[in-house]
Amino acid sequence: MKKIYFDNVATTKTNKEVLKTYKELLDNYYCNSDALYDGGVEIYNMLEKSRENIARLLKVEKEEIIFTSGASEANSTAIKGLCLKNQNKKHIISSIYEHSSVHNALKQLEDEFGYDITYLKPNEFGVIEVKDVENNLRQDTILVSIMLVNNEIGAINNIDEIKKIVKKHPGTYFHSDITQGVGKIDIDFKDIDLASFSAHKIHGLKGSGVLVKKKHVELLPLINGGQQEFGVRGGTSNALVDIVLAKTLRITLENKDNDNKIIKELNKYFKERIKEIPEIKINLENSIDNLINISTPIKSEVLLNALNNQGIMVSSKSTCGSKKNELNRALKAIGVDEDYAIRVSFDHENTKEEIDYFITCLKENIKRYG
Repeated sequence: MKKIYFDNVATTKTNKEVLKTYKELLDNYYCNSDALYDGGVEIYNMLEKSRENIARLLKVEKEEIIFTSGASEANSTAIKGLCLKNQNKKHIISSIYEHSSVHNALKQLEDEFGYDITYLKPNEFGVIEVKDVENNLRQDTILVSIMLVNNEIGAINNIDEIKKIVKKHPGTYFHSDITQGVGKIDIDFKDIDLASFSAHKIHGLKGSGVLVKKKHVELLPLINGGQQEFGVRGGTSNALVDIVLAKTLRITLENKDNDNKIIKELNKYFKERIKEIPEIKINLENSIDNLINISTPIKSEVLLNALNNQGIMVSSKSTCGSKKNELNRALKAIGVDEDYAIRVSFDHENTKEEIDYFITCLKENIKRYG
């Protein structure tokens, strides 16, 4: 049975060129990148070249690229590292529907360190209002953290306008989880103090990510160790995955326009076909093109299992919370019953034929279970 993968916001298939390069590196490079003999120096130089290339692609400084194990670590490092370094101001503004790595970092600061968190709710279009950020800024606001694209409903926040508002308040920093926007949306890092993303969302390797930390931002290290990552993140560098991240990002950005054109066409076709099923509701019309969240008359758990048996992989919530009985904060915020919602997310390698099969299976399952 052919497998159809419609869960690309959870993770993506590794690019063949990236995988080939990584395997070649594994075969030939095993030294510690901090070692002073030739083998270690060679890997260190490749690592720093990767950092330089990523910085060039993002139009930031080389010293502003911090390698991490992924966006979750980058988010935690940015938020807790900044706030614990600057405990003279204890107010934070964020959204109610941030990724769990942001939400739980904020909850820890709130519960264990006495921070006051303002959780903004999205409007009816799933977007955080810029004026809500502005109206909640205070003298003791140390941080505003608003994601670029929500990973559950695909809402796109106007971080360009939000960062301008934050910039008017000296001593307040702006952080954004840009994970779902890299390769989909043009991102201007000017006036963004901290930003996080993962390689595996853009056809890279799991266990690889970046924290963009501007040079004026000071963080308290959460992982103490040696000299690695400018003293922000200690421990032996996972050099090979960090080396291929530069290639991953370059390929993603080079192919962005063409890949997004294909995804936009798939989005349009999916919405046309889904109209054939009156029982289906699209939960957010103005979402990013590669993500569509829909409600059905079937319990999501039942439908996911049925589709899985038919070779179709979709999800009902963020993978980070899939095995926990946690409320879906994004769906709740826009008034959608999560028990009947599923998330469908495309990649440029998906096809209209796969959508046709999905629609056929959806009709069959609604007839059988609905």
